[in-house]
Amino acid sequence: MKEKIKKLLFEYSRNSRITTKELGKRMRTSQQSASYLKNQLISKKIIQPTAIVDGVKLGLISVLVGFNFLKPNYELKRELINELKETESIIQIEEGKEGVDLLVEYSTLNLSAFNKLNIEIVTKYQKKLRSVFVLPIIVNHEYSRKYLSRKNDPTDLVLSGDRVLRKLSENERKVLIQLTNSPSKSLIDIAESLKMPVKSILNLKRSLEQKFIIKGYGSILDYNKLNIQRQIIFLRFTPEAMKDLDNFHLFTQNNKNIIKFAKTIGEYQLIIIAESLKDIEVIKDIRSNFPIEKYFIVKSEKIHKKRYLPKENEK
Repeated sequence: MKEKIKKLLFEYSRNSRITTKELGKRMRTSQQSASYLKNQLISKKIIQPTAIVDGVKLGLISVLVGFNFLKPNYELKRELINELKETESIIQIEEGKEGVDLLVEYSTLNLSAFNKLNIEIVTKYQKKLRSVFVLPIIVNHEYSRKYLSRKNDPTDLVLSGDRVLRKLSENERKVLIQLTNSPSKSLIDIAESLKMPVKSILNLKRSLEQKFIIKGYGSILDYNKLNIQRQIIFLRFTPEAMKDLDNFHLFTQNNKNIIKFAKTIGEYQLIIIAESLKDIEVIKDIRSNFPIEKYFIVKSEKIHKKRYLPKENEK
């Protein structure tokens, strides 16, 4: 991968609302060059902006489910993925090429709502699909893609940790919906859409950020087109090791290939997501330094859907 593309991916992943002037400055290139490259990658759907919303502040919980097809079939896979993409409470669908066939993340008001929806899907496809695991998410830590840069970025974006609910005004909700659906939309365009002054839009956006409902603006990558390897690693520590996870947290934060660390409830207690331009060997480092009872690796094929706020929450 060319150095210029790596720099753009790194900076755009950290802030997809970055101005092209600032982007060019950080890439050490002209504004025109940065703008052209960014637009090329967006038009080819190699990068897509996203608003990072902490759903727990709005009373939502997240649950990750692994699915396997009983008889893998291309048409069935496309049919199911398309249906899941239209399911409002599903915020992420990731296809695996090894480990499990699908990783599906739900965002609902409670476990009862999740269970009802998941049963409907499993029942409809009971002769074609099997649920492998169900893991409620306790907390997520998201890191920058340090493997794309020489910079030492200690960013630790915590989602679902602080469960204090935040009340939104009607106008705050409208702006949140705009930024969720079109993360790179300009404030002027949002103002025109909502028929409100630009200054009001700016204040509402700042309010959402100050309340930590919007935690940032990231990006979704097309890993196949970029030749990036991606793994989702599920871990179960020994009971003794679970007493002190601080060292493991620091390990994930400082490892250049780990972009996400999550705590869960269930068969596996921890999940990490690792990415690399080369073969991923993170599990070797983990097993060398921490007492692991068992682990499970999913090699990613493609992300078909990624949001931080379910569509139904916009109504």
